[in-house]
Amino acid sequence: MPETPVLTRQVDLRLAVAFAQSLVAAVRSAAGSADALAILRSGVHAECPQCHLRLFGEDVLALAGSEAPQAEVSPKLHRLAQGFCGRQDCEALFYEFTFDPAPPVDWAAVLAQVDGAVTPEASEAGAAETALADQKAIAKKRTRLRVLAGLAVVLLLLLARHLMTGGTIPFLREPRRFTADPASLPHLGETGAPPPSPATNKARTFRAAP
Repeated sequence: MPETPVLTRQVDLRLAVAFAQSLVAAVRSAAGSADALAILRSGVHAECPQCHLRLFGEDVLALAGSEAPQAEVSPKLHRLAQGFCGRQDCEALFYEFTFDPAPPVDWAAVLAQVDGAVTPEASEAGAAETALADQKAIAKKRTRLRVLAGLAVVLLLLLARHLMTGGTIPFLREPRRFTADPASLPHLGETGAPPPSPATNKARTFRAAP
């Protein structure tokens, strides 16, 4: 029985998203009830010819998602969705995909189907979706920053009012301390008699009128 040949394909990075989407759809169609992810993992991998960054089946499946991966989730896939190599500062223009035997999928038939589906128009549509997703992410980040800035201003105003009304802040402002006037305190050891009553409290005498 002849050995199934290993197929390779150079994929323009500007078509990476469209290629991944068509490849995943064709694999699911050809595999039937089989697990498409397991087939992609065992049969598909790619490598950059310049920096040698590698992609695997799960990367292809994620790249084919309905929304482009965000930079904070996967910088590599985010750059690929933009049409660039997944490694920062690498200027490669294409990746070399390799398709190892993965029954029941016939890679020659799958790739023929993918070639008919991947067109420059599909690449432009994918780029437009990616740009829209980036705009939404930027708008969401700006809104979050504005909310945080507003909360910071409110907290600063409350803190200023607290200080102006005499409040204290632990570890930041010394608490107020009150001291008594020493002259108002009794001296120890003094046992003298109480001070005489005012003159108005002296006994009065009366003389009868003649």
